[in-house]
Amino acid sequence: MAEKVEKKHTNLEDTFSITMELQRPLLKDEDDENEEIIKHKEYRIKKNIKIGLSILVIVFLVGIINWIGTSYKPGQLALDSLVSDNKVEVTVDGNITFTPKGKEATKGFILYPGAKVDAKAYAPLCKAIAENGYEVIILDMPLNFAMLAPNKAEKVIKEHDHIKSWVVGGHSLGGVVASRFAAKNKNVDGVVLLASYPSNDDLKQLGKEVVSIWGSKDGVIKFENLIESKDKLPENTTYVEIEGANHAQFGDYGKQKGDYDALISEEKQLNITLNSIVKLLKNIDNN
Repeated sequence: MAEKVEKKHTNLEDTFSITMELQRPLLKDEDDENEEIIKHKEYRIKKNIKIGLSILVIVFLVGIINWIGTSYKPGQLALDSLVSDNKVEVTVDGNITFTPKGKEATKGFILYPGAKVDAKAYAPLCKAIAENGYEVIILDMPLNFAMLAPNKAEKVIKEHDHIKSWVVGGHSLGGVVASRFAAKNKNVDGVVLLASYPSNDDLKQLGKEVVSIWGSKDGVIKFENLIESKDKLPENTTYVEIEGANHAQFGDYGKQKGDYDALISEEKQLNITLNSIVKLLKNIDNN
C-alpha cells in the first residue's frame, strides 16, 4: 500500500512539472508583450518631450528674431557722433568709448541703454559729455537688453584704473539696472536716471549723488511710479523735469511706440540733459 501511495505522489510531481513547463512559454510571451508595451510608452513619452522642447526652442527663436527686428536703430545724428574729431576720440569695440583729447580725464560716466535701443543711439549725448572733459562709455548690451548683463560696468571700471570717480546712469529700463549696480558698487559715486526710477530703496542711505531727469511729454514712463520712487531716493536727489520733452529724445532713434510727440527739439532736450549730468559730475569729488 505504501508503494502505491508513493507512486501516486511521484506521478503528481511529474504532472505538476510538466504543467509548469508547458506554461513557461506562455508566461514568457506575456512578459515579452508587457515589456514591448512599456518600451512603446517610453518611446512615445520621449518623442513627446522632444517635440515639446523643439516647439519651445522655435518659440524662443521667433521671440528673439521679433525682438531684434523691432529694436530701435540709431539715427543720423547718432551715427555722425560716432566719428572722432579734434575734441573727442571715439572707439567702437563692443562698448562705445568717448575719450576727451588734450585732457587726462579723472572722472567717468557709464550709460546703460534703454530696452530694445541700440547703444549707438546715445552717442550724441555721450560725446557731448566727453567734450566737457569726462571719459564716457556706453555699454553694448546683448539683445539690447540691459537686464542680461547688469554688471557689465564692473569690467569697464577695472579697465579704466586712471579714473578716480565714477557716475553710472541709464535710460528707461537701463536706469533701473544702473541704480541696482550703483547700490552694490563702492566705486560709484553718482547715479543719473533718464526717464527712469529705481526698483527699490537701496540707494537711499548710501550717500551717492543722484539726478533724476524726465520729460513732461513722456508717453512711456509711468508717472505714478516716478512720483512714488522719490521715497526710494536720497533726500538730496536733484529732480529735473524738461518741459515738452518726451521719452525717446534722450537718444537718437526716432519715435518710440507709446511715446508722445515732443514739443521741443531733440537738440534742446539733449542740451538740458547734458548740463544736468555735467553739473553732477562736477560735484563729484575725486578720492
